[in-house]
Parts: sequence; structure tokens; C-alpha cells
Amino acid sequence: MQAQYSPSPYIGLWSRVSGFKRVELEAALAAHRVFKATLMRGTLHLVSARQFDLFRLASRFPRHVWSEGPRQLAKRGINVDALREEILSALDTRPLKKPELEKAFRHRIPAELPDWVAFSVIVSVGAAINHHEDARFGHFAGSRYRRAPLPEADPEDAMRAVVTSYLAAFGPATRADLAQWLGRSVSIFSGALESLDLVTFQAEDGRKLVDLPGAPRPDASVPAPVRFLPKWDNLLLAYDRRERVLPEPFRKTVIRKNGDVLPTFLVDGMVAGAWEAPLRGRALMSLTPFGALSVKNRRAVEREAESLLAWLRPDATQNEVAWKPG
Repeated sequence: MQAQYSPSPYIGLWSRVSGFKRVELEAALAAHRVFKATLMRGTLHLVSARQFDLFRLASRFPRHVWSEGPRQLAKRGINVDALREEILSALDTRPLKKPELEKAFRHRIPAELPDWVAFSVIVSVGAAINHHEDARFGHFAGSRYRRAPLPEADPEDAMRAVVTSYLAAFGPATRADLAQWLGRSVSIFSGALESLDLVTFQAEDGRKLVDLPGAPRPDASVPAPVRFLPKWDNLLLAYDRRERVLPEPFRKTVIRKNGDVLPTFLVDGMVAGAWEAPLRGRALMSLTPFGALSVKNRRAVEREAESLLAWLRPDATQNEVAWKPG
């Protein structure tokens, strides 16, 4: 689950899991059954502890800026492995924020290289994860890092497991879709696709789609219920052609130039508007439609909004849902 904005994975699970409770995820984080870590596309995600090593291996970002730091250090004759262990030993003493870590190890980084190179030594190989308290709902005080479990998984097994997980969540999909979501080139996971027992389909535009044999594939006539997505939800980032769930006219409104992705709501499986609900002050959810909605769909959006707002603000004495002009 995307976790750049701390409430996002909680809202995402609320939309996907019937009866989901915030305390359940926070308890799993405190018990180290779930980790918060830098994974796909170099961004923060929540992942189960049992799958963390698999995702860490499969989502390595060799062409990301984080990988350039260790290369520059090695080029200058610095023992990157020794420096990484020195940094991890410091994290064993207490969790550090990125600026604190960079300041503490600035003396180990050549003067001509930027501060972030120290942080890149650990994040480029997934040697550190976030402190579990950083993943609490409503935590906005920045990330603190601690040593991650040692890697154990076989890289090929990891890639097969992650490809399977992706298709279970987002299939049927193309190879380009998977590459977009994982942030890796198609060649990296081609072997995994070939080794898996998959079914293939042809999309209306001629593209080849793959999926798991037993995955649910409801008929196109089956209506999809209204759903609310949080900021940066993976559904909007999981496809090469975003119009599969995000109509092209709305793309620049939802996905900003700075990489920000708005919280949205879906009507019949497609993005139909945006929403916002402050976590403090007046308990108000504002809904902004991106186009005309039928009376039936409008009411369905309102009901889901009321349920989400009640869950977000359980202590509020009065909740309000209001429409903004589209």
C-alpha cells in the first residue's frame, strides 16, 4: 500500500477490506508484522514482513538517483559496504531522520558530493526501513530509519512472487503496466512471466494482457460499487495507460506535475471526482465531481463519503458532506 501520506494505506484498506479497523494495522506495525519501507519506484509503501524481502529485491531501482550515490563513492575509492555498516550501527543505537543521518556522516562523504549520498548508501539496497511509529495514522513528523532484516530470498523467486502479487491485485495487465508499477524495465521480469502459469487475453486495442488462471474477472455488465481512494493510491499508478481507470481528460487534474496524486472517488470503476476531508477542525468532506453524475450515482457517492468521514472522524459530533462545483 502506498504510504507517502501516512493516512493513505489506512484509507486504502478501509476501501478494500470490510470492517477494517485502524488499530489492527497499527498493532501489526508495532508487532513488526508490517513494515514501512522505500520500495516500488523509490517511494514509501507498507508491506507485510513476510513479503518485504521479496519486494525489496524485485523493486531495486538501479537507475534511480539513490543508486548513483554509492557508485560515486566507489569511484572515489571509498569502501561502500563498510560505510553502510557504520551507518546501520548508528541506526541500531537510535532511529535517525534523513537530515540527521546526513549530518552525522557528512565527514565520510567527499566534499564535492551532496549530503544525500550518505542516505543513498543504505536506501539504495533496502538496508534500512522506517521506524514503525512513522506509519501510524496521522504521523506527519517525517521519516526515521532503522536497520532492515537481512536479505534471504532468491532474486528469481522474489520476482515471481511480486509479479504474482501484482497480477492478483491489478490483472489482467500488460508487461508495460507491470513495468510502470514496479519501476523496472520489462526485461527484468520477463523470465518470471515465462515461468508462471498464466492466461492471456487480447485487449480491444490489440495489446496482450496476462493474468492469473483463477483470478476473478467479472463480466463488463457487472456494476462496480463506488469506492474512495486516498492520495497516491496504487490503483492510479499501476498501469502504463492510466485511462484504464483514470479518463485522460482528468489525468492532469489528478496527477500533478510535482508527482502529487489527489484522493479520488470511483463510479463504476472509473475516477469520477476528487475529495478532501481535513483530519482536524470541522468534520467536513468536500466532493468535487469531474463531470455530470446521475442522481443515483450522486447519492451512492454521498453514502460512501458519509461512511468514510464517520470512520475518519469517529470523535466528531457532527459530520457534513458537501459538493463543490465541478
